[in-house]
Amino acid sequence: MSETQTPAPPIAADTAPPRPTLPLFFRSVEAIAPERHGGLRLDRRAGYAFAVPGQTVPLGLGEFEPASRHYPVLFTAGAAPTPVVLMGLAETGNLFILPDGAWRPDAYVPAYLRAYPFVHVEDRARNTSFVGIDPTAHCLHTGNGATLFEDGRPSAALHEAINFCNAFRDNLAAAAAFGRAMEAAGLLREEEATIRYSGGGAGRVRGFKVLQADRLDAVADETFLDWRRRGWIGPIYAHLNSAARWGRLMELAAQRPPGTPAAPPATPTPTPQETVSQQ
Repeated sequence: MSETQTPAPPIAADTAPPRPTLPLFFRSVEAIAPERHGGLRLDRRAGYAFAVPGQTVPLGLGEFEPASRHYPVLFTAGAAPTPVVLMGLAETGNLFILPDGAWRPDAYVPAYLRAYPFVHVEDRARNTSFVGIDPTAHCLHTGNGATLFEDGRPSAALHEAINFCNAFRDNLAAAAAFGRAMEAAGLLREEEATIRYSGGGAGRVRGFKVLQADRLDAVADETFLDWRRRGWIGPIYAHLNSAARWGRLMELAAQRPPGTPAAPPATPTPTPQETVSQQ
């Protein structure tokens, strides 16, 4: 990269810099600080109503096995596929959140949702990273719950949240590397699925990739052994086995008529994409 610098062009007075993209479900992200968040408490009883609009969330590599027992595990479309779990449709919202905001007791809660309202943030401009917080989250208030700071120092609850976010960041990075390797090996193929509602009409889920089991035989032995050393064989078969969870998703979708999600929709998850056709 050349070190020659050229002056930046002037910015017109009526031109504002683009707003940074916020993580899924976050309305704001701030660096945690006692002077700003010292009076807040974390109340996990607030539930997961914030995730009602989301059809997918990112999945860490270590989550493949537990998640595959409850959801289809998919890869996003594009040149760098990343693993996600499919939990609902655009017309129904998240199908695993009950009306009171609780998660279905028989289903695994993805780590991304358990981490909220905390998130690991990479500040590339300053070449640093930190754990941020969404101060608008309903689970943060000054009433009941665990304190974030005690005498100006991070509490045990805050330490636990930060450690969880750091571990999840590493798990996501491992999942991203796994997705890139599956794509490079030519194992992933873009597909779509149609879910028909009992009251009429159908939802078509697009914009995702799945691994083709019949292509595994073409993988070189040395590559397969390297994947085993990396701990990727378990996630491969967990992903393949998760295809059986489409039936559960269809069953739950049939119980919730199209157009009646559990709560008003917010920003939709961009992938997979869903279009609905009345048939």
